[in-house]
Amino acid sequence: MKVGIMGGTFDPIHIGHLLAAEAARDTFGLDEVWFMPSHIPPHKEQAGATGEQRLGMVAEAIADHPCFRTLDIEIRRG
Repeated sequence: MKVGIMGGTFDPIHIGHLLAAEAARDTFGLDEVWFMPSHIPPHKEQAGATGEQRLGMVAEAIADHPCFRTLDIEIRRG
């Protein structure tokens, strides 16, 4: 299985993230794309939404995309 991992703050996730993931899937022949929200954004002192909230936003945004998954490793690592 070929998997692409898309990391980011996703604060909030938007159509550009979904289009980029679809383009990567098509370009590289990926079976799945996993969205991995970062715990603390590297370029911000504090996120607007918590990690758990952003993970939930991602899950909701990708619910209708069978090739997309969430990956919570960064949120769990803290």
